[in-house]
Amino acid sequence: MPITGTTMTDQLAVQITGGRRLTGSTTVQGSKNIALHLYAAAILADAPLVLHGAPAILDTGVVAEILNRTGTPTAVAGEEFTTRPATSYLPVVPDDLGRRIRTTPVLGGALLTRAGQVTFPTPGGDAFCVRRIDRHLAAMEAAGAAVEVDNGLVRARFTGRRRPFVTDAETRSWGPSLGATVTAMLLAARTPGTSTVLNPSVEPEVIHTAALLASAGVPIEWQGRAALYVTGADRIAGGDFTVPPDRLEAATLVLAAAITGGTVHLDRFPAIWFPDGLASVLTDAGIRLDPVDGGTTVGAPSGPRPVGMATGPHPGYPTDAQPQLTAYLTQRTVCDVMSLLSSPERVVPMRPR
Repeated sequence: MPITGTTMTDQLAVQITGGRRLTGSTTVQGSKNIALHLYAAAILADAPLVLHGAPAILDTGVVAEILNRTGTPTAVAGEEFTTRPATSYLPVVPDDLGRRIRTTPVLGGALLTRAGQVTFPTPGGDAFCVRRIDRHLAAMEAAGAAVEVDNGLVRARFTGRRRPFVTDAETRSWGPSLGATVTAMLLAARTPGTSTVLNPSVEPEVIHTAALLASAGVPIEWQGRAALYVTGADRIAGGDFTVPPDRLEAATLVLAAAITGGTVHLDRFPAIWFPDGLASVLTDAGIRLDPVDGGTTVGAPSGPRPVGMATGPHPGYPTDAQPQLTAYLTQRTVCDVMSLLSSPERVVPMRPR
């Protein structure tokens, strides 16, 4: 889907000339956040593993380099992320790479599981906040590892026989930790017996990582949002697994089409792949999601309608798609906005995820 009037001015800026409707057809690439957790899970495989639909983003290359440097042979060709089992490990995540991504503790958990020890830097990827990793470290300690943190480096080592463990993914303020849930699953996947993750996150990143592990021979049982049970496997298979399309990228394309008054077809992205909370808000706001030829054609022929909403955990409306929705809703007239603001029963305060 070409975007006309676009000029790359330098490495840090893109100049865009507006005034045109966004129209055409495009394919939504694989989910960044899901892929990053699947890349970590690939470290556990005892046979070659191919992840199809890997997103063409910097993080994919960074993780591939981390896996190669720490022992897991990895290659990226187009949308295929391929790994082979390591013959030996150097379980030290390079500082220059580990601080560039958000999932460093998850990679650390996978390497700890495989090599029995790991050193990794605290995560990066965001310039606007510090990412707490206490739930990740708690999972490592629960699994029997001794953990030390010093000058931004985490060192963890198993000092005895591994046994089933119990860990809690709940945080004090933000609900269940998505990343810590995955870290705990990876630790449990090769631990004899059945380990328990209390208050697990049920975000798609967790669901699809669990699906990869289950398809590879790791028994996993859900007890809703209360607990997740993982039984360690002696061997974890490889094979083929597909990274699902990025729901946040899809939502951004939907809202871009609506903002510009255009119509966009999301090829091979059925409307049922939009989480319920996202689909219902988009529909209430006047955006059509029409199933066409195995994909979804989107647009807002009548313009935006006022809508009250709140962001929330899956399957609620995702926080990362809230700014785009806000931009779309600003196209309402002043009278419409004042009418919405004067009707408190229709407005739900937004809360962070």
